Amino acid sequence: METFRTAGINAKAEPRMDAWLRTHAAFEVPLGQAVHAAGGPVALADDPDAVRGMLHLMRQNLAATDTPPVPRAFAALRALPQGLLVAVLRRFLKSQTAVHSGLNDPSPATAAELERLTEQLRGRQPQTS
Repeated sequence: METFRTAGINAKAEPRMDAWLRTHAAFEVPLGQAVHAAGGPVALADDPDAVRGMLHLMRQNLAATDTPPVPRAFAALRALPQGLLVAVLRRFLKSQTAVHSGLNDPSPATAAELERLTEQLRGRQPQTS
């Protein structure tokens, strides 16, 4: 923490880092894959069905984790109505934040990383028969 703060980076220790990483992956992997498949964040925002599918995967991933989401605000993805979340996600995908972020990276390396994270997430989920 001291090194980050010395470098001018406002950092805060996260005592539940494993849960934070799981929560981040549960959200980021479906988001990144849906953006990649659609051809960018704005293209995804223009396809409400794809956004609903992405949200379904996020909810499925969060439900499969054995710890509560960190930060707790991500619990809203499981609790709030689908219609509201789809509208919020579509607005985010059209925002300058999304358009100018790593979401717009169509590189093969990004796609490969998302696929590897998907495999890791599936390894944590209960198997259905």
